Amino acid sequence: MPGCRRAPTAPPAPTRAVCGAAGALGAFGLPLLFRFATSWVGYWLGLLIRDEEAAGQVGSATFVLPLLSSAYIPTGGMPGPVRTVAERNPISALAAATRELFGNAAPAADAAWPSAHPVAGTLAWAAVLLAVCVPLTVRRYARDGKG
Repeated sequence: MPGCRRAPTAPPAPTRAVCGAAGALGAFGLPLLFRFATSWVGYWLGLLIRDEEAAGQVGSATFVLPLLSSAYIPTGGMPGPVRTVAERNPISALAAATRELFGNAAPAADAAWPSAHPVAGTLAWAAVLLAVCVPLTVRRYARDGKG
């Protein structure tokens, strides 16, 4: 963030907000927005998949998404293909955005766009998820309600 002084070292988790109240509010609000957007994915999948067992398997299949991100480890030491996936992962953008808004750990300059611009990347992911999943969910709900 412009005008925000960075912490001298990058702790594994944000320890204090050095960007003031606006940065802290953004750091708490951005995950809420992203969760709202991903909830629409869940609503759509719930309407699409009628079988409870299959829905449970889809839920456990998404468990790997945070593991293929920079939320736990930096992408710099990852092998090429894994790094490519991790840098474009929405959870990587969200984790980096939260760190940036708290004033910790500037993103790597050579990272992919969502990781190099994490706040904008997270907002873009949330906008795309909402733009795709809200109409699909509403259409599916309306169709199933009439049948």
